Amino acid sequence: MTRIPFPVKYFEKNLVFGTDGSVSAWYELEPYHYDYRSVSDQLGLHGNLEAFYWNIHAETHTLAVPEFQSLEEHRRDMEGRLSSDLEEAGKRHIQAAIRHMNGKELFRYRFFIGVKLKPSEATGLSFLGELIYLWRDFKRYLLQHSGTDLPEIFEEEINAYKSQEELIFSRVNGYLRGRRVTEDDIQWLIRRGFYRGIGEAPLRAGWKPSYLPVEMKGKKARRPGRDILTLTEGRFDDSHGRRLVVEQFAGGTTRTGYMAFLAISHIPDKSPFPGTEWIYCVQKLSFPVEVSVRTETIDYGKALSQVLGKKKELKAEDDHAMESGQETSYHILAGKQEANELESNLRTDKFPLLKTSIILCVFASTREELDLRIQLVKDLYGDMLIQVEVPYGDQWRGFNELIPGSPRLITDYVHYMDPTAVAAGMAGASRQLGDGRGYLIGMSQNLPVFYEHDRGPKDKRLSTTASAAFIGSLGAGKSLGANLLAYQALLSGASVLIFDPKDERGHWPEVLPELKGLTRVVTLRSGVEDRGKLDPLMGARSEDRFTAAETAKRILQFLSRAMDGTWEAIVIGKAVDQVVQEERPSMMRVIEVLRENLRLAPGKRADSLEEIVDVLSYLSTSGQGQLLFGDGTQEAIDVSMPLTILQVEDLKLPDESQSDYGRMAIAILMAISDFARRFSNRPTSEFKLVLFDESWRLAKVREGQAILEELVRTGRSKNAAIYLISQNAKDMLGEEIRSNLGCRFVFRCRDQKEAEAACRILGIEPTEEHIEHIRNLPTGICLMSDLEKRVNELEIKVLDERLFHAFDTRPGARTRDADRPLSRVNR
Repeated sequence: MTRIPFPVKYFEKNLVFGTDGSVSAWYELEPYHYDYRSVSDQLGLHGNLEAFYWNIHAETHTLAVPEFQSLEEHRRDMEGRLSSDLEEAGKRHIQAAIRHMNGKELFRYRFFIGVKLKPSEATGLSFLGELIYLWRDFKRYLLQHSGTDLPEIFEEEINAYKSQEELIFSRVNGYLRGRRVTEDDIQWLIRRGFYRGIGEAPLRAGWKPSYLPVEMKGKKARRPGRDILTLTEGRFDDSHGRRLVVEQFAGGTTRTGYMAFLAISHIPDKSPFPGTEWIYCVQKLSFPVEVSVRTETIDYGKALSQVLGKKKELKAEDDHAMESGQETSYHILAGKQEANELESNLRTDKFPLLKTSIILCVFASTREELDLRIQLVKDLYGDMLIQVEVPYGDQWRGFNELIPGSPRLITDYVHYMDPTAVAAGMAGASRQLGDGRGYLIGMSQNLPVFYEHDRGPKDKRLSTTASAAFIGSLGAGKSLGANLLAYQALLSGASVLIFDPKDERGHWPEVLPELKGLTRVVTLRSGVEDRGKLDPLMGARSEDRFTAAETAKRILQFLSRAMDGTWEAIVIGKAVDQVVQEERPSMMRVIEVLRENLRLAPGKRADSLEEIVDVLSYLSTSGQGQLLFGDGTQEAIDVSMPLTILQVEDLKLPDESQSDYGRMAIAILMAISDFARRFSNRPTSEFKLVLFDESWRLAKVREGQAILEELVRTGRSKNAAIYLISQNAKDMLGEEIRSNLGCRFVFRCRDQKEAEAACRILGIEPTEEHIEHIRNLPTGICLMSDLEKRVNELEIKVLDERLFHAFDTRPGARTRDADRPLSRVNR
């Protein structure tokens, strides 16, 4: 094995001091989503990277590194949050997810960049002192390269590097949005390499390299200890030449890992962008691949000089071939053409050249798996016309080159690229979707998607709403997805209220025995026994009476067709304001007050008011109208159970094309929305979830839109979330609703206009490609926009067959046999 000294002698905060005398500052880049963005957005992200490489004027080292997640830790975390009432069912649900992911590697990519700082010197020395310092520097150089000593680091040098790092950080954060790494990050970046193919490396909490304070000629200095070498462990074997084998004692036994370091040997000069994101593309693979990119800036003048020199070499070879009577080789002709193009571009744009090398690392727990993964990586890049080699005899060099602070060790695969080509790799672009923790809700291609229901309000960095929208055509899968999330919220102890206008969930307590003692199904009928159950003025606490009064006004104006600002609307408003101050307010009492006002109304207005009183009196005693008009003596609906399913029997909801039919049904929806508001406003510590099916029908009318906006807007402050299920994306486009939604799930939308509206809800550009994709999404697959506004495809996974049957809302689903074809899609 080639002898290579460990490249790092010391690190502090985000500064890494190499044994070759170099110092680099390290940062972690904030990932950004890349798929489903417009071409102009992608070009803008590319422009930021290009500007960074154009202006940094320093050597850089970029790393794309997978961070593994432990299935066992994930299981313990989820089981620790289960409700005591549903603990057994919750464990079964979690175990089903663990079994589904068994054998899959759970990881997310993190992106780091190191920038080499300029050499720093001690200042304030006399002429004699400077000579002594220079001699000491030369002596340190000899000692360092002989391996007999680790030279000291002056405090002045460290302070000078820290000052220089401030400028570098401003550039990194300005162009790329990054944060300074910590000592724990650097320890992880070093130590994890020794456990490739074995597992996640054990870390030492709060560990830092030691040093001995010394004083050299009156200057304070640090002499790093050798304990940094304790981060390196394991037995390595590179005898094969094209792979590296490591043995570690882990988990009480000796385990073996296999890794290979691949070099990109050719990248096409004129690759189209977008389309050739050669760093981002590895995330298409189902296994992790590390990427290391090193650049060294060659400024315009020096680059042009090198190109002119190369042209002279090629001309000399061409002349020699002609003098020998031979035809000029294709290699020389192609080289001359490339050199001429590069010279022309350099003289026009005056960009720097970047001396670039790209190393990939593939690893596995078996040799056979490693060989398969190497071939898959080659195939992936081969489709992009990028050539990948496994350099023989350079595997140990490749291992050390991926350590932060190491110099370039594999020098045979160097490319001279402009900043545009290097930026095309799209470092920092991520396919990550979801919350990274919580319940498994599905797969985004090869990546599992986890969902944590109350993360939005709890996460101090986000501090956003937990509300969500599920949008799509009939049978696309939106109800299935919403039902799964509601069930998972119950498992974690949330209180859930579901408005179920089509009786699609009333059977849950029978088919899901774990919910039998925890569910109250409230079916409201057009009879005296249910009179006033939805009266917005009854059952409201004193602090809720103002908003209850506003709902009552909306309902009464809507049913009597009294427009805002009219005399009739004002009279109704005054009557409600009077009644809400009474001890037992009710909607019937409002009608009594309006009737009393008849004798005070002048002329024609008395006729108008009498008509309103007659209409409301009739509605209050007939059919479903009785649900809205109580007299103050009825009991409010009990929502003390963890799950309340609210249904209205024979509720005739209007279709999209109907503008006037079904006003009573809309009024009932408005009252149910007010009921949902009171439910979510309860002063309880547990998370509260309201699932509102058929919300598009309520959003059709101005009054209903106002109630939905209020529900969504106030949810975050009340530790509550509103889930809106809608067929109609256009009706969900109100800015108040859209800006207060956390996650959005868009399923298949057949209509062109609906698909365009769905794009706007997701926050993506309504391009022809995106619209056609949404119109042709398979059943059970949606586009999800998560709390970070990342958008990607999600396949909903209901892994428990009995849950799938319970949640399936397709016509006749309850009478089908257990072996149904569609269920296999979601398993």
